[in-house]
Amino acid sequence: MDRRIEAASSGVSVRASAMRRGKAKGLYGLVTRALGKEILVLGPSTAGKTKFTEYLRLGTLDPEGRREMTYHVRKSPAFTVTIGTERPLVLKVRRAVDTPGQIGPLQHATLVGRRRPHAIIVVLDGSRPLSTTVAWLHLFCDRLDTVLRRGSYVKRKLSEILVLLNKRDKIDDGRLDECRQAVREVLAQHLSVVLGEQRLQSLGILECISVQTEQGTVLIDQAIDRLAQRLVQWGTFEAKGESS
Repeated sequence: MDRRIEAASSGVSVRASAMRRGKAKGLYGLVTRALGKEILVLGPSTAGKTKFTEYLRLGTLDPEGRREMTYHVRKSPAFTVTIGTERPLVLKVRRAVDTPGQIGPLQHATLVGRRRPHAIIVVLDGSRPLSTTVAWLHLFCDRLDTVLRRGSYVKRKLSEILVLLNKRDKIDDGRLDECRQAVREVLAQHLSVVLGEQRLQSLGILECISVQTEQGTVLIDQAIDRLAQRLVQWGTFEAKGESS
C-alpha cells in the first residue's frame, strides 16, 4: 500500500467512516428537492465520474474493470448523505448530475452556467498522461472563468469546486505531487481573478479511488466528507445572511 494511502487510512475520521445514504421520500423529499444542493460532476471521458456519482448516492463501488459509458447528462433523484452518529452532518442533495466526458471541456464549463450548481466536482484520471489532463483542464477553466464573470448569480451560488485526482492506486507519490501542482497552477492561471486568491487557495485537490480495491473507501469517503462540510456550512451562512 502506498505510504500516503496508508496514512490516510489510519487517520480517517470516525465521522467519515460512518456514512449513510437515504432516499428522500414524502414531506422530507419535498424539503430536500426544494432546499437541497445540486452537485455537478464533470471531467474527461473514463475519468470515473459515473462511479463517483453512484457512490455518492448509493454508497457502493463497482469492481475494477467494470465500465459503464455515459452518453447523456444523467440526473439522480433527491437523496441524503448522513455522516457521523453523534451530531451527524446531513447533506441534502436535490440532484447529482453526471455528465458524459465525450462532449468536451468547453461544454462542461457551459453546463455550469446553465445548471447553476451549488458544487462542481471535477474528476481527473491521475494515471493518464499529465499533458492530456492539463490540456483538458486549461480549456475547461478558461471557459469557466468566462461563465462566472458573465453570471454573477452562478458565481454566488457556487459554493464548492472540488478536484479529484482519481485512480490514486495507479500512481506513486511523486506522480501525485506532480499532478496536484499542475492542477493548482492551471486553477491559479485562469480563476484567481474571478474567484479571488483566498477562495482559490481553499479549493480542494484530493486523491480518490472510485472502484473496489484493497485500500477500501477511505479516500472517496474523505472527499464526500469535505463536500458535505462545505455545502452544509455554506447553506448555514446563506441562511444567516438572508435573515440578517
